[in-house]
Amino acid sequence: MAHEFIQHLVEDHEKQRRLGEQLRNAKDPKQREKLRQEFYDAVMPHVVGEEASLFRYMQEAGGKAREEALKALQEHHVAKLVLRELMDLSLETEVFNPKGYVLDEMNRHHMDEEEKTHFPMLEGMASRQKLDELFQEYQKAEEKKESG
Repeated sequence: MAHEFIQHLVEDHEKQRRLGEQLRNAKDPKQREKLRQEFYDAVMPHVVGEEASLFRYMQEAGGKAREEALKALQEHHVAKLVLRELMDLSLETEVFNPKGYVLDEMNRHHMDEEEKTHFPMLEGMASRQKLDELFQEYQKAEEKKESG
């Protein structure tokens, strides 16, 4: 059974997938506004938490783990740019749904890669105690982002 940290990350991903699907199909401006904010609130603390824990640890480990972390961090960078653009878009613009679609597709690809490659790699590298520590670091960063 996966460590509690990994389970938490996967649960976050499931929420993001559900919200992303709704966001990319939203037609009503009020619905778009609500879903856009919910998606942002689900994604940004998660991203900040991963960067402060999972990907920091993988970078420090070197080798293939470092290479995977650097790619993942670039995917985070691009996702944050597109998410910020979506947050600034008029709710009635014709590009709202296409931008939401692209953001959701990018995010799904990234989450699939994490679940198939990064999480198993992390569980193979880190002791249970280290995973506990990383989970605490993740939660601290996530909470800081949520409150700030």
